Amino acid sequence: MWLADRLANLVSGLGGPRDKSTGNLHVHVPRARAELDAAYRDNWLARKVVDIVPFDMLREWRAWQAPPEVAAALAASEERLGLQDRLLRALRLARLHGGAALLIGDGAPDPSLPLEPETVGQGGLRYLHVLPRGRIQAGAIERDPLSPWFGEPIAYTIAGGQVVHPSRVVRLLGAALPDDIVGDGWGDSVLQALLEAIDQATAAAAHIAAMLPEAKQDVISVPGLSQALSTEDGTRLLTERFAYAARMKGLFGMLLLEGDGRSPEGERYQQKQLDFSGLPEVARLFLQVAAGAADIPVTRLLGQSPAGLNATGESDIRNYHDHVAARQTVELTPAIARLDRLLIRDALGRDEPALRYAWRPLAQASEREKAEIGRLKAETAAMLAREGVVPAHVLARGVEGWLSAADLFPGIAAAFARPAG
Repeated sequence: MWLADRLANLVSGLGGPRDKSTGNLHVHVPRARAELDAAYRDNWLARKVVDIVPFDMLREWRAWQAPPEVAAALAASEERLGLQDRLLRALRLARLHGGAALLIGDGAPDPSLPLEPETVGQGGLRYLHVLPRGRIQAGAIERDPLSPWFGEPIAYTIAGGQVVHPSRVVRLLGAALPDDIVGDGWGDSVLQALLEAIDQATAAAAHIAAMLPEAKQDVISVPGLSQALSTEDGTRLLTERFAYAARMKGLFGMLLLEGDGRSPEGERYQQKQLDFSGLPEVARLFLQVAAGAADIPVTRLLGQSPAGLNATGESDIRNYHDHVAARQTVELTPAIARLDRLLIRDALGRDEPALRYAWRPLAQASEREKAEIGRLKAETAAMLAREGVVPAHVLARGVEGWLSAADLFPGIAAAFARPAG
């Protein structure tokens, strides 16, 4: 009796009782935190899988689409709070343990009360603290669709028993769980699904390394060997004799043996070597599987140039950059939206709902490419000015913002900020 629909072939036995794959069953076995920490600390591949994506998401940071003085104030607040560094640490911990949090501090005496953005003035944010999953406990998930906190924990409890309102916490998840699994308010470690592939890749390299000492073996056939080893004196004499022979071989490149080396009565010498011709491809295959499971190109994961005829790796890197950019937009931007509103008030002392920012591209243009892009934008601005499509003062502010953020002329942003004359 079959309990599930599947493809069956009566001739080949596919899907039938003789198909061994029909007995496969996926069972979820959570990885203990101690195992995850040990893998991160001791396995170079596990560490890179955890660290690379957060680093690439944040390494070029973001550019505020605002007048120079406003962008400078926002950048100053980010630097004062150490936002980029703390966000990087939190994302790494989230990927490793399944979740982490940023605790927003405004000096309020009771953090269990909501943090209202209107109460934050200029310089009102005191700190951002990174809390690993083990130091902050998520409460029950809000299940009321009409609540603004729907899908988030109702409250958090940090070490010491202090209750914290969710408006004071930026929750970052590792690997998302299925919607119908409540869990404990966090996700899975990214290593939960990848550790098997990582272990196989590192084990393949370790097995090959273990074979290297066996790559070349000297084999000597000794007549009467069993009889010589049957006594203590015989064993000692035989051991000393071949230890001396090994020293002779090491010093003079010669091996002295008894007999002609061919007849059964004489000692015979052979040298056997292992064939490693296909092993590099095997090790590379396991690394490619691990890289594919982690959504990181092999060229980025291993830091090596692509191999093969006409291989450049450009398409792989371009796809990876698109993947990182999508995660910045779809995952990271919504996760820190509440913090960004508070950051704007901390920098400016007021709300600016129209303020936007863009994540800088990972692939940086060369000086020649920057100059070409600048030429095209300058021609566009000149055309708009001639046609009068955009008011002159609006276009001037737009060109000022572009030149300040384009990194074409060092110091131009500061020059714009100084009064004329």
